[in-house]
Amino acid sequence: LSALKTIRVEWEIIPGKRPQLKEIEGTEKIWPCDLALLALGFTGPEKTLSEQLGLEIDIKNNYKSKNYQTNISNIFTAGDMRRGQSLIVWAINEGREAAREVDIFLMGKSNLPKKGKGDLPSN
Repeated sequence: LSALKTIRVEWEIIPGKRPQLKEIEGTEKIWPCDLALLALGFTGPEKTLSEQLGLEIDIKNNYKSKNYQTNISNIFTAGDMRRGQSLIVWAINEGREAAREVDIFLMGKSNLPKKGKGDLPSN
C-alpha cells in the first residue's frame, strides 16, 4: 500500500427507489500512506471493497480471518466486519485483539496485553 484514492460522494434520492451514493466529479484525491484502518459501520463489509482487494467473506458476509488477519497477509479485520453486528464492547475487545495481532505482524512480538481467561471470547 502506497496511497489511497478517494472521491467525495452524495446521496442521490429518486422517489420510489432506494437512495444511492453518487460520485461527485472532480473531487478525486490521492492520499500517500502505508497503513489504512477502515471503519465501515455495522451494516457489514462493503462488497466492492472485498472484491477489489480479493478479501474472502464467510457465509454471513463478514470478512474471513485467522487471528484477525484476512486471507491477504497485511489486511486485518475486527468487530462488525469480522463477526457481524454486535455490541460496542465486542468491537472494543476485537479492536484491542486486532491491534495486538497487527503489532505482532509488524514487530514480530507485542507488549500489548493479551486477552485473559474469562475475558470476552473472540468468536
